[in-house]
Amino acid sequence: MRHHSLVEFINAVDEAGDVLRLSGVSMDLEAGALGEVLAEQDGPLLLFEDIAGLDPAMRVAVNVVNSPRRFATAMGMPADVHPIELVDRWRKRVRGWKPIEPAQLSSGRVTEVVKQGADVDIFSLPTPRWHELDGGPYIGTGDLVVTKDPDSDWVNCGTYRCCVQGSRDVSLWIIAAKHGRIIAHKYWERGQDCPIAIVLGTDPVTWMAANSGVPEGLSEYAYAGALHESPVELVETPIHGLPVPAGAEIVLEGVMVDPAKESVSEGPFGEWPGYYAHKGMEPVVHVQAIMRAADPVLYGAPPYRPIGATRGVPSSAASLWDHLERSGISDVTGVWTFDHTLMNVISLKPRYAGHAKQALVAAAGFRMYGSMYCYYVAVDEDIDPTNLEEVVWAMCTRVDPSRDTEVINGAWTSGLDPRVPPAAREQGELLSGRLLIDATRPFAWRDEFPVPNRFDRATRQRVIKRWEKQLSGIGLDWSRV
Repeated sequence: MRHHSLVEFINAVDEAGDVLRLSGVSMDLEAGALGEVLAEQDGPLLLFEDIAGLDPAMRVAVNVVNSPRRFATAMGMPADVHPIELVDRWRKRVRGWKPIEPAQLSSGRVTEVVKQGADVDIFSLPTPRWHELDGGPYIGTGDLVVTKDPDSDWVNCGTYRCCVQGSRDVSLWIIAAKHGRIIAHKYWERGQDCPIAIVLGTDPVTWMAANSGVPEGLSEYAYAGALHESPVELVETPIHGLPVPAGAEIVLEGVMVDPAKESVSEGPFGEWPGYYAHKGMEPVVHVQAIMRAADPVLYGAPPYRPIGATRGVPSSAASLWDHLERSGISDVTGVWTFDHTLMNVISLKPRYAGHAKQALVAAAGFRMYGSMYCYYVAVDEDIDPTNLEEVVWAMCTRVDPSRDTEVINGAWTSGLDPRVPPAAREQGELLSGRLLIDATRPFAWRDEFPVPNRFDRATRQRVIKRWEKQLSGIGLDWSRV
């Protein structure tokens, strides 16, 4: 099913009994704490309503797609299949994808309320402070930031953290290599402010497209259309005519000023590696207009410490799986990532000596959406790569540290990496290592390796099926049996 807005998606998830509504939750830390605790327990989507001091129509959603079942709902896939099958279906959908250009509409959900000039008040919207040491309220976490290249028709969408700096000002931290920052520099070099639109809630598939890292010159809207298998409907913002999703919840439109002329202190912020990261002077955005639905839902995607709270289906696993096959690695049976891709696990059926090592080297050379990937583990096909306990068991029982591990030195990393020494960080020397771990049975004598004492999946599923009535209602995820 195609969802044209975040609200449509929430309603679909609600029908499956996977939404918890809470009234009166404080946006100062309480919402963030609740989201974190329930994410760690693989809980439901949280919808915060009746927020103190705001129009009762204002709402905030968190934990939107960080579970396999909600990811499946967003992508129109079965919610009761194994997560590796979801990854496999995802990669087959995006393989050989062809852009579907967006459709232009004159109005939509996001045009129901429009405020400009003196009527702009960001504090009329939810402004959550997600973590205790955050440098301010971060209204933009699950956002989609839209810029247009001044030299072409290229429209770029990215996800960059957005902090409230006043009733009409926000700040954005955009890493220099990101397309949004590159486009902004083109305006600044001309002595111009960069027109910008910050979308604070859209359907999950369009939002996921903004995190996809499509090539320069290609719009994420065209990629989102391919994922939807139909065009994304857009409307223009009232001042700069930037295209934003017609089904969006809230849009802040304005200009981002050259930080050489005007900047503001931004950060720190509790980032995805699980640490407070980056504090510095960053560009300010003067908000000139607010567009929103009459009953908007702010898309909250605050980073949690990546232990137990990152239960969604990692799209990067699909990209890595395809990369391995393109690299000539055969018999890959699954790929998964843990802790926001900090550890990548490859399940395969080894066919020859060195097969697992070949897969590890190929994986370590693949640049995905970030740069902090440090740990690569290869496991046999009998290990479920989505089950961390199984992966650790394989590492503890099938790895000889003196023979089955290898370190690659001097690989690149990012400024979010807490392991970079302060002196190296100041000099811009952002380097790290890569650890390759071959946790497969030794190929030369794999047939003589002791046999595990676990029932095979088919037997386990057959037993569960026979007793499913008596076992129903105890809250177990049978897709992982």
